[in-house]
Amino acid sequence: MNRNANKWISAAFLCCLFTALAFAQITAGEKTEKKGLITTRDGDSITLQTKDNTKVVVLISDSTKVQQPKGVFRHTEMAETNLIPGLAVEVKGTGTADGKIQATEIEFTAHALQTARTIEAGLTPTKEQAAANQAATEKNAAGVSANAEKVETNQADIQAANKRFTELSDWDTKGEAMMNFATGSATVSPEGKAALLQLAQDAKPLKGYLIQVKGFASSSGEAARNQQLSDERADAVVTILQQDGVPLRHIVTPAAMGTADPMASNNSAEGRDLNQRVEVKLLVNRGVNATSSSK
Repeated sequence: MNRNANKWISAAFLCCLFTALAFAQITAGEKTEKKGLITTRDGDSITLQTKDNTKVVVLISDSTKVQQPKGVFRHTEMAETNLIPGLAVEVKGTGTADGKIQATEIEFTAHALQTARTIEAGLTPTKEQAAANQAATEKNAAGVSANAEKVETNQADIQAANKRFTELSDWDTKGEAMMNFATGSATVSPEGKAALLQLAQDAKPLKGYLIQVKGFASSSGEAARNQQLSDERADAVVTILQQDGVPLRHIVTPAAMGTADPMASNNSAEGRDLNQRVEVKLLVNRGVNATSSSK
Protein backbone atom coordinates (compact mmCIF):
# COMPACT_ATOMS: atom_id res chain seq x y z
CA MET A 1 0.00 0.00 0.00
CA ASN A 2 1.47 3.41 -0.95
CA ARG A 3 1.85 6.37 1.38
CA ASN A 4 -1.03 8.34 -0.15
CA ALA A 5 -3.39 5.40 0.30
CA ASN A 6 -2.33 5.08 3.93
CA LYS A 7 -3.00 8.78 4.49
CA TRP A 8 -6.45 8.48 2.89
CA ILE A 9 -7.38 5.46 5.02
CA SER A 10 -6.10 7.14 8.18
CA ALA A 11 -8.14 10.24 7.42
CA ALA A 12 -11.22 8.15 6.71
CA PHE A 13 -10.71 6.29 9.97
CA LEU A 14 -10.50 9.51 11.97
CA CYS A 15 -13.65 10.77 10.29
CA CYS A 16 -15.39 7.55 11.25
CA LEU A 17 -14.48 8.04 14.88
CA PHE A 18 -15.55 11.63 15.21
CA THR A 19 -18.67 11.74 13.03
CA ALA A 20 -21.96 11.34 14.88
CA LEU A 21 -23.80 8.47 13.20
CA ALA A 22 -27.11 6.80 13.95
CA PHE A 23 -27.10 3.29 15.38
CA ALA A 24 -28.79 0.67 13.21
CA GLN A 25 -31.38 -1.57 14.88
CA ILE A 26 -31.23 -5.22 13.88
CA THR A 27 -34.45 -7.21 14.10
CA ALA A 28 -34.38 -9.79 16.89
CA GLY A 29 -33.73 -13.29 15.56
CA GLU A 30 -32.87 -12.02 12.07
CA LYS A 31 -29.77 -13.52 10.44
CA THR A 32 -27.67 -10.71 9.07
CA GLU A 33 -24.36 -9.89 7.44
CA LYS A 34 -22.64 -6.53 7.79
CA LYS A 35 -19.45 -5.10 6.35
CA GLY A 36 -17.74 -2.12 7.86
CA LEU A 37 -14.93 -0.58 9.86
CA ILE A 38 -14.32 -1.17 13.57
CA THR A 39 -14.40 2.21 15.31
CA THR A 40 -14.38 1.17 18.98
CA ARG A 41 -13.99 -2.04 20.88
CA ASP A 42 -14.34 -3.41 24.37
CA GLY A 43 -13.87 -6.99 25.52
CA ASP A 44 -17.42 -8.11 24.76
CA SER A 45 -18.31 -6.07 21.68
CA ILE A 46 -17.13 -3.96 18.78
CA THR A 47 -18.82 -0.96 17.22
CA LEU A 48 -18.95 -1.17 13.44
CA GLN A 49 -19.46 1.68 10.99
CA THR A 50 -21.17 0.17 7.96
CA LYS A 51 -21.01 1.26 4.35
CA ASP A 52 -24.41 2.96 4.62
CA ASN A 53 -23.03 5.33 7.28
CA THR A 54 -24.76 3.75 10.27
CA LYS A 55 -23.28 2.13 13.33
CA VAL A 56 -24.08 -1.26 14.77
CA VAL A 57 -22.92 -2.93 17.97
CA VAL A 58 -21.58 -6.44 17.43
CA LEU A 59 -21.42 -8.78 20.42
CA ILE A 60 -18.52 -11.23 20.72
CA SER A 61 -18.63 -14.49 22.66
CA ASP A 62 -16.48 -17.58 23.13
CA SER A 63 -18.33 -19.21 20.22
CA THR A 64 -17.61 -16.36 17.78
CA LYS A 65 -15.26 -17.50 15.02
CA VAL A 66 -12.64 -14.91 14.11
CA GLN A 67 -10.97 -15.88 10.86
CA GLN A 68 -9.04 -14.85 7.79
CA PRO A 69 -9.82 -16.29 4.36
CA LYS A 70 -7.13 -18.52 2.89
CA GLY A 71 -8.15 -19.45 -0.61
CA VAL A 72 -11.72 -19.96 -1.76
CA PHE A 73 -12.96 -22.48 0.80
CA ARG A 74 -10.32 -22.41 3.55
CA HIS A 75 -9.99 -20.10 6.55
CA THR A 76 -7.33 -19.50 9.17
CA GLU A 77 -8.49 -19.06 12.75
CA MET A 78 -7.34 -15.73 14.18
CA ALA A 79 -7.12 -14.42 17.75
CA GLU A 80 -9.72 -11.95 18.94
CA THR A 81 -6.86 -9.62 19.87
CA ASN A 82 -6.69 -8.66 16.18
CA LEU A 83 -10.07 -6.90 16.31
CA ILE A 84 -8.59 -3.42 16.56
CA PRO A 85 -9.99 0.00 15.55
CA GLY A 86 -9.53 0.64 11.85
CA LEU A 87 -10.00 -3.00 10.83
CA ALA A 88 -12.39 -3.64 7.92
CA VAL A 89 -14.45 -6.74 8.71
CA GLU A 90 -17.42 -8.77 7.55
CA VAL A 91 -19.72 -9.89 10.36
CA LYS A 92 -22.26 -12.70 10.26
CA GLY A 93 -24.69 -13.18 13.09
CA THR A 94 -28.20 -12.89 14.51
CA GLY A 95 -30.11 -9.88 15.79
CA THR A 96 -30.60 -9.61 19.55
CA ALA A 97 -33.58 -8.29 21.49
CA ASP A 98 -31.87 -4.92 21.93
CA GLY A 99 -31.03 -4.39 18.25
CA LYS A 100 -27.42 -5.58 18.24
CA ILE A 101 -25.75 -8.45 16.38
CA GLN A 102 -24.61 -11.58 18.19
CA ALA A 103 -21.68 -12.51 15.97
CA THR A 104 -21.14 -16.09 14.85
CA GLU A 105 -18.33 -15.19 12.42
CA ILE A 106 -16.05 -12.19 11.99
CA GLU A 107 -13.83 -12.26 8.93
CA PHE A 108 -11.09 -9.95 7.68
CA THR A 109 -8.31 -10.13 5.12
CA ALA A 110 -4.57 -10.03 5.76
CA HIS A 111 -4.44 -6.75 3.86
CA ALA A 112 -7.15 -5.23 6.06
CA LEU A 113 -5.28 -6.28 9.21
CA GLN A 114 -2.04 -4.79 7.94
CA THR A 115 -3.84 -1.53 7.17
CA ALA A 116 -5.42 -1.41 10.64
CA ARG A 117 -2.08 -2.05 12.29
CA THR A 118 -0.60 0.77 10.20
CA ILE A 119 -3.30 3.08 11.52
CA GLU A 120 -2.87 1.89 15.11
CA ALA A 121 0.90 2.14 15.27
CA GLY A 122 2.13 2.45 11.72
CA LEU A 123 5.46 3.96 12.68
CA THR A 124 6.52 1.11 14.96
CA PRO A 125 9.51 -0.64 13.35
CA THR A 126 8.70 -4.26 12.53
CA LYS A 127 10.87 -7.22 13.43
CA GLU A 128 11.94 -7.41 9.79
CA GLN A 129 12.92 -3.74 9.78
CA ALA A 130 14.88 -4.20 13.00
CA ALA A 131 16.67 -7.20 11.53
CA ALA A 132 17.42 -5.28 8.34
CA ASN A 133 18.80 -2.37 10.34
CA GLN A 134 21.04 -4.72 12.29
CA ALA A 135 22.26 -6.43 9.11
CA ALA A 136 23.07 -3.06 7.58
CA THR A 137 24.99 -2.07 10.71
CA GLU A 138 27.05 -5.25 10.65
CA LYS A 139 27.77 -4.76 6.96
CA ASN A 140 28.92 -1.21 7.36
CA ALA A 141 30.44 -0.35 10.72
CA ALA A 142 30.75 3.26 9.68
CA GLY A 143 26.95 3.46 9.59
CA VAL A 144 26.47 2.66 13.30
CA SER A 145 26.11 6.29 14.31
CA ALA A 146 23.60 7.02 11.55
CA ASN A 147 21.63 3.91 12.47
CA ALA A 148 21.51 5.01 16.12
CA GLU A 149 20.04 8.34 15.03
CA LYS A 150 17.37 6.47 13.05
CA VAL A 151 16.53 4.35 16.10
CA GLU A 152 16.08 7.50 18.20
CA THR A 153 13.87 9.02 15.50
CA ASN A 154 11.78 5.83 15.35
CA GLN A 155 11.34 5.91 19.12
CA ALA A 156 10.04 9.47 18.94
CA ASP A 157 7.68 8.46 16.13
CA ILE A 158 6.42 5.49 18.18
CA GLN A 159 5.63 7.79 21.08
CA ALA A 160 3.77 10.19 18.81
CA ALA A 161 1.80 7.39 17.15
CA ASN A 162 0.85 5.88 20.49
CA LYS A 163 -0.25 9.26 21.80
CA ARG A 164 -2.50 9.78 18.79
CA PHE A 165 -4.03 6.32 19.10
CA THR A 166 -4.57 6.63 22.86
CA GLU A 167 -6.43 9.90 22.36
CA LEU A 168 -8.85 8.40 19.84
CA SER A 169 -10.91 6.66 22.53
CA ASP A 170 -12.00 7.61 26.01
CA TRP A 171 -10.63 5.01 28.40
CA ASP A 172 -10.69 4.66 32.16
CA THR A 173 -7.67 2.91 33.65
CA LYS A 174 -8.91 0.54 36.36
CA GLY A 175 -5.62 -1.11 37.19
CA GLU A 176 -1.95 -1.30 36.22
CA ALA A 177 0.91 -3.74 36.67
CA MET A 178 4.54 -3.74 35.61
CA MET A 179 7.06 -6.55 35.70
CA ASN A 180 10.78 -6.46 35.01
CA PHE A 181 12.88 -9.11 33.30
CA ALA A 182 16.45 -10.31 33.55
CA THR A 183 18.74 -9.43 30.66
CA GLY A 184 18.04 -11.65 27.67
CA SER A 185 15.08 -13.34 29.40
CA ALA A 186 11.33 -13.46 28.76
CA THR A 187 10.51 -15.42 31.94
CA VAL A 188 7.96 -13.76 34.21
CA SER A 189 9.04 -13.66 37.85
CA PRO A 190 6.86 -15.03 40.68
CA GLU A 191 6.17 -11.42 41.72
CA GLY A 192 5.11 -10.62 38.17
CA LYS A 193 2.79 -13.62 38.08
CA ALA A 194 1.20 -12.51 41.36
CA ALA A 195 0.62 -9.02 39.96
CA LEU A 196 -1.01 -10.48 36.84
CA LEU A 197 -3.23 -12.76 38.91
CA GLN A 198 -4.43 -9.75 40.91
CA LEU A 199 -5.10 -7.78 37.72
CA ALA A 200 -7.08 -10.71 36.30
CA GLN A 201 -9.16 -10.89 39.48
CA ASP A 202 -9.80 -7.14 39.38
CA ALA A 203 -10.96 -7.44 35.76
CA LYS A 204 -13.58 -10.16 36.24
CA PRO A 205 -16.39 -7.97 37.69
CA LEU A 206 -15.90 -5.27 35.04
CA LYS A 207 -18.08 -5.08 31.93
CA GLY A 208 -16.33 -5.02 28.56
CA TYR A 209 -12.83 -4.52 29.92
CA LEU A 210 -9.66 -4.68 27.83
CA ILE A 211 -6.14 -5.46 28.96
CA GLN A 212 -3.33 -3.66 27.15
CA VAL A 213 0.08 -5.34 27.09
CA LYS A 214 3.29 -3.63 26.00
CA GLY A 215 6.71 -5.29 26.05
CA PHE A 216 9.99 -3.36 26.22
CA ALA A 217 13.73 -4.01 26.11
CA SER A 218 16.88 -2.12 27.04
CA SER A 219 19.28 -0.93 24.37
CA SER A 220 21.98 -3.46 25.24
CA GLY A 221 22.57 -6.13 22.61
CA GLU A 222 21.51 -6.34 18.97
CA ALA A 223 18.53 -4.32 17.73
CA ALA A 224 16.78 -7.33 16.21
CA ARG A 225 17.14 -9.35 19.42
CA ASN A 226 15.81 -6.46 21.51
CA GLN A 227 12.72 -6.25 19.33
CA GLN A 228 12.27 -10.02 19.61
CA LEU A 229 12.70 -9.92 23.40
CA SER A 230 10.05 -7.23 23.81
CA ASP A 231 7.70 -9.40 21.74
CA GLU A 232 8.46 -12.56 23.72
CA ARG A 233 7.94 -10.75 27.03
CA ALA A 234 4.55 -9.43 25.95
CA ASP A 235 3.54 -12.91 24.74
CA ALA A 236 4.64 -14.47 28.05
CA VAL A 237 2.40 -12.06 29.95
CA VAL A 238 -0.55 -12.79 27.65
CA THR A 239 -0.09 -16.53 28.24
CA ILE A 240 -0.25 -16.05 32.00
CA LEU A 241 -3.33 -13.82 31.72
CA GLN A 242 -5.05 -16.56 29.71
CA GLN A 243 -4.10 -19.13 32.33
CA ASP A 244 -5.62 -16.80 34.95
CA GLY A 245 -8.96 -16.88 33.10
CA VAL A 246 -8.77 -13.80 30.87
CA PRO A 247 -10.29 -14.57 27.42
CA LEU A 248 -8.22 -13.50 24.42
CA ARG A 249 -11.02 -11.20 23.27
CA HIS A 250 -10.33 -9.08 26.36
CA ILE A 251 -6.66 -8.53 25.45
CA VAL A 252 -5.46 -5.87 23.03
CA THR A 253 -2.98 -7.11 20.44
CA PRO A 254 0.30 -7.33 22.41
CA ALA A 255 2.71 -4.58 21.41
CA ALA A 256 6.44 -5.19 21.01
CA MET A 257 7.87 -1.74 21.67
CA GLY A 258 11.54 -2.66 21.44
CA THR A 259 13.73 -0.02 23.07
CA ALA A 260 11.11 2.75 22.92
CA ASP A 261 10.03 4.75 25.99
CA PRO A 262 12.89 3.93 28.37
CA MET A 263 12.09 4.52 32.04
CA ALA A 264 15.73 5.18 32.91
CA SER A 265 19.08 5.67 31.24
CA ASN A 266 20.45 2.62 29.46
CA ASN A 267 23.96 3.69 30.45
CA SER A 268 23.78 1.84 33.77
CA ALA A 269 22.89 -1.74 34.73
CA GLU A 270 20.19 -0.44 37.06
CA GLY A 271 18.61 1.61 34.28
CA ARG A 272 18.68 -1.30 31.84
CA ASP A 273 17.01 -3.54 34.43
CA LEU A 274 14.15 -1.02 34.70
CA ASN A 275 13.76 -0.79 30.92
CA GLN A 276 13.50 -4.59 30.49
CA ARG A 277 9.82 -4.68 31.36
CA VAL A 278 6.20 -5.29 30.41
CA GLU A 279 3.52 -2.72 31.19
CA VAL A 280 -0.05 -3.95 31.63
CA LYS A 281 -3.16 -1.78 31.91
CA LEU A 282 -6.75 -2.74 32.73
CA LEU A 283 -9.00 -0.46 30.65
CA VAL A 284 -12.71 0.23 30.33
CA ASN A 285 -14.06 2.18 27.35
CA ARG A 286 -16.49 4.74 28.70
CA GLY A 287 -18.00 5.46 25.28
CA VAL A 288 -18.91 1.82 24.61
CA ASN A 289 -20.25 1.35 28.12
CA ALA A 290 -22.42 4.45 27.79
CA THR A 291 -23.77 3.13 24.49
CA SER A 292 -24.47 -0.28 26.02
CA SER A 293 -26.28 1.16 29.03
CA SER A 294 -28.43 3.46 26.90
CA LYS A 295 -29.76 0.63 24.73
